[in-house]
Amino acid sequence: MPEPDLDSLVYVSSAVKLLSPEEIEYLLTKARERNKEYGITGILLYIGGNFMQYIEGPADNLEVIFKIIREDKQHSGIILVTREAINEREFGDWSMAYDTRDIQHYVGAPGDKVLLERNLERSATNPSAARILLHGFWNRSGT
Repeated sequence: MPEPDLDSLVYVSSAVKLLSPEEIEYLLTKARERNKEYGITGILLYIGGNFMQYIEGPADNLEVIFKIIREDKQHSGIILVTREAINEREFGDWSMAYDTRDIQHYVGAPGDKVLLERNLERSATNPSAARILLHGFWNRSGT
């Protein structure tokens, strides 16, 4: 059954410094805990010191989380790329999926990485604006 009042957003930003795997792990742990509390799901891509994040969930809760993100001092130059109402979640199984092309910055299970990369690289028949943005960021950052 579809969830009512779902929104999504995509933003980009730059880390104020390159993050270590331990710093990324800490960031993800905090985000996942908070996202579960607020019913937010999504994915964070971190490549070469740049972030692209897609988050989705109840509109009011999404606004709370995005305010927390905007106030986080670990990144700057936050640009909201898109925000739109959605009918269903793109990353409903992930309180905060994470991927990077920088192997030394990957934290997580190898199986998760494979699953996410298949998801990022697959071509949907009628992709959402968010999926097009994520796909573009991922592919332009490819090695």
